[in-house]
Parts: sequence; structure tokens; C-alpha cells
Amino acid sequence: MLETILGCLKWGAVGFVVAFALMKLYEASHIHDDIPKPEFKVRQSKRAAIVLSAFAAMLSALVWLLVQNWG
Repeated sequence: MLETILGCLKWGAVGFVVAFALMKLYEASHIHDDIPKPEFKVRQSKRAAIVLSAFAAMLSALVWLLVQNWG
């Protein structure tokens, strides 16, 4: 049981980090220096990155748990 919980947490963390990094790289590749972004857009973008990364973490942990149960 403890191994299952630790495995879910580990894969959840991996899913969060990977999704967050990919979103930040995507955002960085679409920056135009000549067009300033309003502050609320920057805050909204950070909030969206965290929420979507958390969702990716839950999905990653769920997939790991399902794969463990199949085996």
C-alpha cells in the first residue's frame, strides 16, 4: 500500500514538472518583445500553468495506478 502511494506521488510529481516545463517553454517561444503583455495576462498565464500542471499530475498518477493494477 505504501509503495502504491509513493509511486502515485512520484509519477504525479513527474507529470507536474514535465507539463509545467513544457508550458513555460511554449510561452517563452511566443514572446514578442515589441508588444508588452498586461500584468493581468501574466498572472493569468501563471495561474493557468499551475492548474493545468496539477491536472497533468493527477492524470499521470492515475495512469501509473491503472498500469500497476493491470500487471
